[in-house]
Amino acid sequence: MNSKWTFNKILERFERIEKKLCLDEVVIQGVPWWDMLRETIFEELLFELIEKEEIKNRIFVNNEFKKKKISTIFRILKNLINIFSPKSPLWINKRSVMILGHPQRKFEKGKYVDPYTDPFIDLFPKTIDFSVIERPVENFGHFSPVKTKNLFYADSLYEFSNIISIFRKLKFRQSDLLTITNLEKTLHNEFSCLIDVNKRVKKIVYHWLGYYPLMRFFFKLKKPKLLFVVVSEGHEAIIAAAKSLSITTIELQHGSPARGKLIYDYTSGIKKKSSTDLLLSFGDFWSSNCKFSLDKDKIIPFGNSYLHMKFNSYSHIIKEDRLVVISQGNRVLAKFALDIYKEFSKKIIVEYKPHPREFNEKEPDYFTELRNAGVVISHKHADVYEILAKSRWQVGIYSTTLYEGLYFGTACFVVNSTRAFHMKRLIELDFARLISSPKDIDLNWKIEKKDMETFFSKPSQKNIEYVISLFK
Repeated sequence: MNSKWTFNKILERFERIEKKLCLDEVVIQGVPWWDMLRETIFEELLFELIEKEEIKNRIFVNNEFKKKKISTIFRILKNLINIFSPKSPLWINKRSVMILGHPQRKFEKGKYVDPYTDPFIDLFPKTIDFSVIERPVENFGHFSPVKTKNLFYADSLYEFSNIISIFRKLKFRQSDLLTITNLEKTLHNEFSCLIDVNKRVKKIVYHWLGYYPLMRFFFKLKKPKLLFVVVSEGHEAIIAAAKSLSITTIELQHGSPARGKLIYDYTSGIKKKSSTDLLLSFGDFWSSNCKFSLDKDKIIPFGNSYLHMKFNSYSHIIKEDRLVVISQGNRVLAKFALDIYKEFSKKIIVEYKPHPREFNEKEPDYFTELRNAGVVISHKHADVYEILAKSRWQVGIYSTTLYEGLYFGTACFVVNSTRAFHMKRLIELDFARLISSPKDIDLNWKIEKKDMETFFSKPSQKNIEYVISLFK
C-alpha cells in the first residue's frame, strides 16, 4: 500500500478534478456519460493506489473463454425467443405502476422474496396494478418460485437493447475528444495512473444508445403511471427514457449511502442528470450521511417495512454470546473470523455469514478452513435477521447489514480498512467502533436500540398516501 494515499485524499482530489473540469455538463450524443463513469474511475483509482493487495484476495470466478462464448450465444438466442413468453414485459398491462425490482432474492417459507419490492407493494391497496420487471442474477438467471405477483423478466428487452447498441454509430466531436484527453492527462498528473477514459466512455455511450430508444418506445407503448427503481446504478438510460416522457421516477433505497460511495455521494457539488425524480429513503439519517444529487425535499423518509417485519418476527429471541462476521465476499473477513475464533473461542460462538455471491459458484476453499477451526458458517438460506437477533456482536466493514444489526441491538465493530471510511459517521455517533484486531473487541460493550428510528423509520400512512397521490 502506498502510504502517500488515503481514501479521503483520493476522494477530495478526485472531486476537485470533476468540479474543475465541469464533467457533469459534458454530454456526448445526448448521453451524460459522467453519471455512469465517475464511480467506476474512482474505484479504479482506489484499486491502483491503495487496495491492490486487498483486492487480490477477493473472490473471482474465471471461466474458460470458449465455454463463456458458447454460453453467451445460447443466452442471446434464448432471450430473443423469450420475447413472446408469458414472462415477457410485452404482456405488462398499460397504465400499470412499474417497478424495476432487485434480483437477489431471499428464500422464505418456500418462496423467493424480493425484500425491497414485495414488502413495499404490500403497503398499498390490492387494487393498484403493480408490474415488477426483474433483471437476471449473474451466472444464475431467475429464482423460482417467487412471492411477487405480476413478475416479468427483463432479459429479452435488455438483449434487444444490446443488439441495437451494436448498430449505433458513435460520433465524438472535437470538444468531446478534448475533454476526454484532458481528463486522462489530469488523472495521470494527479495520481500517476494511466486510465483509458476513451474506451470506457465509448462503452457507456453505446450502452445508452441501445437502451434509451428501446425503453423509451416501451414506455410510450405501456404508459406506466410511475416507475420505481430499486437500483438506479446501471439503469440510468432507462430512468432518462422514462423522464423524457414525463413519467415520474422514484428510487427505493436498497443500500447504505455514505460519504465516498459515489453512486450516491455528490458532495463535490456536481449534478447527476439521470437521477430519479424522488428517493424513498429508509429514514432521515441517510440524507445527513450522504449528499445526494437530489434536493432534500425530494428525499422522502419512507421507511423500511421489511426490516420492521423481521424485527417483529424475531423480537422474542434472547441474545446469545454469539458474534457474527458479516462477509462482503472476500477473504479478508474470513481470515478475521479465524482470528476472532482463536481469541474468543472459549467464551463465545463465532459465526461467519457469507455474502450471497460466495454461494454463486462452488464453495470457496476457505470455508473448509473456517469449519475445521470451529467457526460456524451460516446456511445459504439462513435468515440474517434471525442471526442478528440472537447475536450480541457483529463485525464487518461497510455492509448495510451492519446498520440493520444495530436495529436488533447488536453491537457493531468495524474492521479498520480502506472501506471503513464509509462508516465514519456511524463511528462518530458511537454506534460502531473501529477495530484493527480481535483484541480490540470489547465483549462488555452493549448497545440499545436507541435513536434507530432516524435510520429505519416505520412506513407511515401519510407517506403511503403521498405516493398514491403520484399515481396519475
